[in-house]
Amino acid sequence: MADTRRTLQKEIIHQTLCQMHCHPTAGMVYEAVHRTHPTISRSTVFRVLGQMAEEGRILRISLTGSDDRFDGTVRRHGHVRCRLCGAVADIPWVEMGSPSDTAGFLLEGCAVEYRGLCPRCQAQLKKEDRIAGKASL
Repeated sequence: MADTRRTLQKEIIHQTLCQMHCHPTAGMVYEAVHRTHPTISRSTVFRVLGQMAEEGRILRISLTGSDDRFDGTVRRHGHVRCRLCGAVADIPWVEMGSPSDTAGFLLEGCAVEYRGLCPRCQAQLKKEDRIAGKASL
């Protein structure tokens, strides 16, 4: 059974995650925690993030081809990932219906992954296109 006590270490990890706003990996959370609290171990951060996700205090975001990310915002919402830089952002929730045929499966959940280009990568591509356009003239 998971330890559900609210310890100082758990609160530090949770506050750090919530302040990051970038949907960090566990490693990124550890690096941020370690800067201000070097006595909190990497294994503690990884374990606590897993426990908090199981308890519903945070979200674990599983993205194709990427380490799991974590989100301190637990209200219902979706995520979009930039196909170039990997940035992850919150987007409004879109209600989806259940399929009419589940192939005998008992459905327990659904994860939709939106992909696209973040504003920074769009601007960078436009800049590169302008430079390439001028160079070819």
